[in-house]
Amino acid sequence: MKLKHLPHCFALSAGLLAGQQALAGDLLYWQDNSLSYLYGENFQRMNFNGEEQRTQTTFTFEHASGWVWGDVFYFLDYISADNVQSRGSFDNGTFRQHDKNSFYYMEFSPRISLSWLTGQKLAAGPIKDVYAAFTYEKGEGGPGPENYLYGVGLDWEIPGFNYFKTNLYRVKINNHTFFKDADSNGYATQLTVSAAYPFSLGDQDFVVDGFVDWRSPSRDAGTQTSVGSSIQVKWDAGKALFGKERQLYVGTEINMWRAKYGVKPVDGSGDRFDQTAVQALVKYHF
Repeated sequence: MKLKHLPHCFALSAGLLAGQQALAGDLLYWQDNSLSYLYGENFQRMNFNGEEQRTQTTFTFEHASGWVWGDVFYFLDYISADNVQSRGSFDNGTFRQHDKNSFYYMEFSPRISLSWLTGQKLAAGPIKDVYAAFTYEKGEGGPGPENYLYGVGLDWEIPGFNYFKTNLYRVKINNHTFFKDADSNGYATQLTVSAAYPFSLGDQDFVVDGFVDWRSPSRDAGTQTSVGSSIQVKWDAGKALFGKERQLYVGTEINMWRAKYGVKPVDGSGDRFDQTAVQALVKYHF
């Protein structure tokens, strides 16, 4: 995707948001939207160089909302990077590499409250509610995924946390083309944990939030067990500088992978790609 296409992607997200607002009425409990700018280095570009220090710039639109029937989270990343993409199989003579310095990635994740669906309050102990959880993943970068996830989600009541959520998914992997030929589809299991923990130091407010994904291997898709996470540590700069709370944040994001994308190097350079990338972050909520 070229840079000139970026406004169209965010226009699509804005259109989805406007549609939700038009349909909301009394069904919408709350919503939050944000734009983020991130810049960092040490991103593993999958070109078999363990000493590479690749930089990456990311623009992100995020939306989260709570409804009478459940909740919705989606985000769209536009990424600009010195990125060498690899496709195909050495065994079948189709392996190729090409430069691709901009691409997108998105996830759309609605969850339906089973308490709302059944008319019975499904809460016990620290469990606040149970959900039918779904996610659609689509992107141009990395393995070029188009995956469908479905499973069960739980909301937890944990003291000190703004939210604590767990989702256990069955993953249908479509066209996982990284180091594979076409039609490399398969199934896996994924556990996603997401949480937000606010804290204060003196009169300054901070929040730590993010997610961890664990995904099982898939023999058909040619992937191994992987763990990926993005954790943000943010200072409420809007409150400190302008007296406006929970609007403008400045901080950092740590993006970590063990066995990135679950793929194995095909040149014998190691058994997995690992990554720890630190990024500067500015995030504005509206």
